[in-house]
Amino acid sequence: MYRSLYFKIILILIIFVTTVMTLVGAILMNGVSSYFADDFTSQMESAFSDDAELSGYLKTSLENNEGAEALEITLNAYSGILGLDDYRSAAVLDEDGTILAVSDASQMFVVGETVYLTENIVDVLGGGESGEGREQRTGAECFDFCVRITTDRGDSVLVYVRDTKEEMQNLNWMLFTIILQALLLGMLFAIILSFFLAKTITAPIQSLTRGAQQMAAGDFEQEMDADDVIDPHSRDEIGTLTDTFNHMKTVLKSTLDQVSGEQKKLETVFFYLKDAVIAFRDDGSVMHLNTTARDLFYGLLPENTDTADGKTAADTPLEQTLTLHGLLTLCGVEDTPRFRETLLDTLSANEEGYVIHEIALRERIFDVSLGNFRYMENNTGHAGIITVIHDVTGRYELDRSRREFVANVSHELRTPLTSIKGAAETVLRYPDMTPEMRESFLSMAVEEADRMTRIVGDLLVLSRLDNQRTKWEISTFRLGAVLARLCDVVHTDLDEHHHTLYRKFDDTLPEITADKDRIEQVFLNILSNAIKYTPDGGKIIVRGAANATHAAVSIRDNGIGVPKEDQPHLFERFYRVEKSRTTGAGGTGLGLAIAKELIEAHGGSIRLTSEVGRGTEITVILPLRSPLADEVNDDAAEDERPDSAVNAEHGDTV
Repeated sequence: MYRSLYFKIILILIIFVTTVMTLVGAILMNGVSSYFADDFTSQMESAFSDDAELSGYLKTSLENNEGAEALEITLNAYSGILGLDDYRSAAVLDEDGTILAVSDASQMFVVGETVYLTENIVDVLGGGESGEGREQRTGAECFDFCVRITTDRGDSVLVYVRDTKEEMQNLNWMLFTIILQALLLGMLFAIILSFFLAKTITAPIQSLTRGAQQMAAGDFEQEMDADDVIDPHSRDEIGTLTDTFNHMKTVLKSTLDQVSGEQKKLETVFFYLKDAVIAFRDDGSVMHLNTTARDLFYGLLPENTDTADGKTAADTPLEQTLTLHGLLTLCGVEDTPRFRETLLDTLSANEEGYVIHEIALRERIFDVSLGNFRYMENNTGHAGIITVIHDVTGRYELDRSRREFVANVSHELRTPLTSIKGAAETVLRYPDMTPEMRESFLSMAVEEADRMTRIVGDLLVLSRLDNQRTKWEISTFRLGAVLARLCDVVHTDLDEHHHTLYRKFDDTLPEITADKDRIEQVFLNILSNAIKYTPDGGKIIVRGAANATHAAVSIRDNGIGVPKEDQPHLFERFYRVEKSRTTGAGGTGLGLAIAKELIEAHGGSIRLTSEVGRGTEITVILPLRSPLADEVNDDAAEDERPDSAVNAEHGDTV
């Protein structure tokens, strides 16, 4: 009851009426008190002013030594001016406060006695500047006024007037009675009014409450009508609220229908995705899983297998047996508290989530991606984990075949390399061979051996990059000096093809911190490609520039160019443009793949722009300080390989 709107409205009105009447009464009574005090003081000041008759007669009586009777007669003669009555009396005092004379019918003073020394009397006896005690103090029992009458020869007496305040108190009591009666009538009126007011306000609110309860129960068809609200189409706030409530129900129903439709669409897409998708609650249990996930994990968990009591997988729903812990276990991940903490930190900090690569399930290979998602359950927000299991079997097999190809090529090339070198050594061991034949044979053998050695070296470089086993030799060197030296290295090839090389860089290029041999290998490879794929008499431009953090080097030719459809694949391993376009150029399709991986390992980037018949430009951007400089790599090289500088002198081809 005490929490109802009825009670609150009644209480508010009662408090309001009581507060108003109390304030009015306090103001009125305080005004009456102030009026009486001001009137008393004003009357006394007027009666005892210097030019007043009363003061003159009192001085004359003192000068003539007429005695106390004359003073008493004077006071009584001017009783009307002083306002003397049953509530107000006057007395004449000497300097000791002894009463010398009193007004007629005074009940306050007795001649010969000492008067009670009020603060006004004390002020006058103390020799105040004005010779008067006129201040009316709040809370005093009476009004009083004291003035000193002094003759020219120095004789003086005190005239003291006291008012008991009874007249003021009677008037205040009358006002209090009137205010109390008005308060009681006002409270009665407030109670009656509050019932009608509360009924007017609460009736439509109660109706709206019932409508809200129906909405909460899912009933959006019920409309507010005249039986529910006094005037549902009134133009006041209640009518506006009712119209708004009905409109809100319509909009809410439409919104919920749209949400339901979108949810059904999402569920349809979710359940028929080719990738397996599983949503886990924050406690690791399954919230949703699609058909692909159900098919993938059916029978993989011990709980889903046939049991001794004859129950099969169909008897145990996958939603009850599969958990996040079980999924991680199937992925070969030890689900320890430390791993779970690391997983949650990664999901919170990385929008791309956490990925477990190359998990074998049902003779296929999958990447398992985990990400955060928010969901509501029991009107409480939770943070769950959504898992997408992507089949990467095709990509895995392709990568595996390429890796196997690299290993096989490396193995196959070592045997002919040994044979060629052995044959060359044998020929050189027999001096009876004609000089021309010996020189031709040995030159061919050495050339083939160097080419095969270079191929093997390239394959080993890729293998080490794949396995992160590359040993980096980090140093600080001037980029401009490296480019100048490489331009000199290819001078012979340029002359052979009658190419012109333009150097658009100078010594202002800054120093960079990186693996010098690897960087030289990249630029020499690109330069060699530009020479190979540019018809004789072509033009090659080498540019260099730098800012505060990065350096950029571009090598442009006016050669045959690369078709647009081949450009996205040009940095892939073993990829070669159509052989009919590159007849006689040779190459294995590893050069640019090696260049890309070396540059990216240094924290840089490489890009290619080309147009058929107009040439190709390759741009390399490197940080002035490679991140590799801050790493410590103590892994030893898996196999001995030729010196990097030797390999750098033989660029690879596209």
